[in-house]
Amino acid sequence: MKNLLQIAAFLGLIITYMACTSETLNVLPTENDTLQMEVAANPCVNDDPITRVVNNGTTSFDLNVLNAEGIVVVSILDIPANSTTSWVSFSEGEVLFSVSTNTAFVNDDKVVLQMNPCMAYEIEIDANNAIVSYTPTIL
Repeated sequence: MKNLLQIAAFLGLIITYMACTSETLNVLPTENDTLQMEVAANPCVNDDPITRVVNNGTTSFDLNVLNAEGIVVVSILDIPANSTTSWVSFSEGEVLFSVSTNTAFVNDDKVVLQMNPCMAYEIEIDANNAIVSYTPTIL
């Protein structure tokens, strides 16, 4: 009788522990989740800005990144539909991102951004062949 209260508390703890289950969620990471995981694994310290293209469109595109003087600092040609390029770095400053294609009835797009150290700009092209991302990420 003396230890009945302790035994009851211990049994309550065991029952609570046995009732807990763990469930795995079948959630696939998105592109943004992948970028955040890369950032967490490699913290940025005054690194050059980076960019890449996620082409979810139906045609191939070209990417040219030009600095304030109009000099091409990054050129990725013929990015196929349903593909993602590797990250490429360039010098900080005001830059023009020019996404173009030779396909008729598909518009070219240009975005001017101030890119500072430790920034990433993932250019996402949707199924309608239009850029849907206009904001860079701070790493």
